[in-house]
Parts: sequence; C-alpha cells; structure tokens
Amino acid sequence: MQKVRRSINSRETILDAAQKVAVEKGAGKVSLDSVAKEAGLTKGGVLYNFPSKEALISGMLNRLMGTYTPRVAEHAASLTDQANPTLQSVFHILREREELDHNIPMAILAAAAHNQKLLHPLREEALIRHKKICDEAESADEATLLWAAGEGLVLMDMLGLLPFDSDKKTQLLEVLELKAKENL
Repeated sequence: MQKVRRSINSRETILDAAQKVAVEKGAGKVSLDSVAKEAGLTKGGVLYNFPSKEALISGMLNRLMGTYTPRVAEHAASLTDQANPTLQSVFHILREREELDHNIPMAILAAAAHNQKLLHPLREEALIRHKKICDEAESADEATLLWAAGEGLVLMDMLGLLPFDSDKKTQLLEVLELKAKENL
C-alpha cells in the first residue's frame, strides 16, 4: 500500500510541476526534463509515472477533466428544477475555477501545442456537454451561443487577449449565468 500511495503522490507532484512549467515557461516548454527538475525528481522518476511526454500531457488533461466535469455535473444536479441546469453550471464552475486554480487551463494549451490528437478526450467531453446543453434548452442555438461566449471568454483570458480585467470577465460570466436561468 505504501508503494501505491507514493506513486499517486509522485504522479500528482509531477502533474503539479508540469502545470507550473507550462505557466512559467510556456506550454511548449513542458518536457520530461523540465518537469523532472521542477518536481525535484530524476527523469527516470517521471518516466516511471509517465512513460512519454504524450502520457504526461494526457495526464494533465485527464486531471483537468477529472476535476471540471464532475463539478459541472454535481452543480447541475442541484439545479434540476431550473432552466438550463448544465449551462448555468458551466458558467458557475468557470467562475469558481478561476478563483481556485489559474493554472489548470494551461494543460489544454500544453496539449494543443504538442499534439492536437491529445485533445480528443476533451473534444469528446465537449460534444457530450453540448448535447446536454442543447437537450435542456428550448432554443439550442441560443444556448450554444451563450456556452460559446463563456468558453470564449475563458480562452481569450488564457491567451492574454481580453481587452478588460479579470473582474469584468467574472461579471460577464455572471451575466451569462443569469441569461442561462431564462428559458432559452
């Protein structure tokens, strides 16, 4: 049991280090060597947990989806008596995620910079979420536009392209969440 616990802790330490490298040096600089150095491990220690750079980046994405997706579902379950519970939850969790960890979105950029194919699980998750949003809405097109606007705000923020500050972005996500409460 001790070996399993240490392996899990090492994996989390390595993933934390990979996110830190992505944030501080840029997504394209995530390498096994840079992550090992940041984590205070040998390259062999990283390779033991992640046998390739692709496996490391997949681990980053899986952790992202493993935290974000269940939170959206959990929040949506608390809104079953309201209009558009999944869409409302997306905006709520996007705002909450910004408060909790600014580094998480860098995992997406790291994956895209290295290999577009690594984004396949994220695309699949987006398809599932989009279908759920559309199924819950009276107007699938309006719901899709709101969803795209919220995700676009977050993406522009990740890329440093927002023409306004973080407070304004949060305010706009709140407006989108209020719009989602309406029957679309």
